[in-house]
Amino acid sequence: MRYRNGIGYDVHRLVEGRPLILGGIVIPFEKGLDGHSDADVLSHAIADAILGALGEPDIGHWFPPTDQSIEGISSMKILLKVQELIDGKRAFLENIDSTVIAEAPKILPH
Repeated sequence: MRYRNGIGYDVHRLVEGRPLILGGIVIPFEKGLDGHSDADVLSHAIADAILGALGEPDIGHWFPPTDQSIEGISSMKILLKVQELIDGKRAFLENIDSTVIAEAPKILPH
């Protein structure tokens, strides 16, 4: 079966006292993103795009914010689960385009 395009979008608010993680990389900044997991909005949007293309429920289904056992989970683990779903459907990932919209910090160096 051929799967099509998916769209992923995620937003978390900036807060003090948390690391800023984008695409699995810790970005030095005075604030981080608030969330039940590591709040990596880039990885979450990519995961949701892939899940949508597979016809699967969104990231909240697989990793509900009410599940205390996964509090603080790395979004890299979330992407590993998504990879398992890709493999289970014998699908393949052809392309991912993603956009980060932020005034600060500058992410180009990272």
